[in-house]
Amino acid sequence: MFRVLCVGGGHVGLPLSLRFWQAGNDVTVLDIDPGKMEAVRRGVMPFMEQGCDQVLADASRSDRFRAMTYADSDLDGEIAAADHVVMTLGTPLGTDYTFRFDQYFHVLDRLVPHLANGVTLVVRSTVAPHFTRNVISARVAAARDCVPGRDFYVAFCPERLVQGRALADIDDLPEIIGADDPETASRAEALFLTLGRDKVIHHVSTVEAELSKLFLNTFRYTLFGLANEFAQISEQYGADLYAILEAANGGYPRGGIPRPGPSRGPCLGKDTATLAFASTTGLIPHAAIKTNENLVIRVARDLSASLGSLVNRRISVLGRAFKADTDDVRDNLTDPLINLLDREGAVTAVYDPFVRGCDDVRVLQGSDAVVLMSAHAVIAGWTQDDVLRLTARRRDDLFVYDLWNVWPWADRILGRGSDNREDSGNGRVGLADARGRAAPA
Repeated sequence: MFRVLCVGGGHVGLPLSLRFWQAGNDVTVLDIDPGKMEAVRRGVMPFMEQGCDQVLADASRSDRFRAMTYADSDLDGEIAAADHVVMTLGTPLGTDYTFRFDQYFHVLDRLVPHLANGVTLVVRSTVAPHFTRNVISARVAAARDCVPGRDFYVAFCPERLVQGRALADIDDLPEIIGADDPETASRAEALFLTLGRDKVIHHVSTVEAELSKLFLNTFRYTLFGLANEFAQISEQYGADLYAILEAANGGYPRGGIPRPGPSRGPCLGKDTATLAFASTTGLIPHAAIKTNENLVIRVARDLSASLGSLVNRRISVLGRAFKADTDDVRDNLTDPLINLLDREGAVTAVYDPFVRGCDDVRVLQGSDAVVLMSAHAVIAGWTQDDVLRLTARRRDDLFVYDLWNVWPWADRILGRGSDNREDSGNGRVGLADARGRAAPA
């Protein structure tokens, strides 16, 4: 087994650290956030992730698992003792749609002087093509006057986890090992085989591994964008997209059109933007970004048309997490929607039972409209009476916009044209608009 230093205790790094510990490795997780690391030391997960609570509770009592910050006096020794350093640092996009690698530069400055000879560095963040070779390998080699593939080893091994099932995905998914020489490939493979000797491994070069993650997420985001485009086309023709999907996908081996909805998150939009703005082609990634992220413009326009005006209208958005039944708010589409609505004069509120600071359901009282952005099970299970009670509104005074097709009684459902929408129970009247006139249901 190995001594593993995992740099970054977030949604990627912490579950991976716990799984390496479960596999018998000696693990140190390092993060810049002292509050987060204090919680980890106490055995308390700082975010929601299925199955991690009990594993962390057990790990926190083990002498093979440590949580540290950069201020800890014995950090240098932990760095020097590591056989493998796994880096799961954030790489957000800047305003020019290129990655910001500030965290990597700062961390390398801190780690490199103390790395042992023969250490293996594993990059597991989303990065630009050739970042592993041209930045990580080159900087370490220059700082230590040593040779990659002989004195130290650098691999790119992308994560492909689904939020909420990280532990299961770490076990179930094949591991991509991106390495530019056989010895680096062997050392990185040895680390991940501690998770299971039968784990499937795919070997490629570092740039091929980097592109594999970008390509996969761009492919997925393009499909989601296409589904959102189909939703709007269906509405244009008064058709029900969900009936179309059932007919088109059902029993057809070459089907698979996904359902529409506001999708983004910390990888899909970022990875797609990377290809869109770093390639001489990139027309399809550009279209995927526009189709997905312009959905908030469509929602704001529909709300304005249905309410008569957004000015001084109280609009409550349900869900700030980017994905249902998680508390991860990174790169969500709720924040852009709120910004747009505020800009148009609306009075906005956000309710999300899993997000601290947004978990007071009383903000819904007096709403003129509610928009379902994250279909958390607890919210999706609300009945029409629940929504009316929580908003303290009569049905004719509340506009309900469902972007996930979980409330058949909603006034508007993304992808369901008015010709096929189920009656909301109000006959022809779905909303009294700002001027007191009845808008058609």
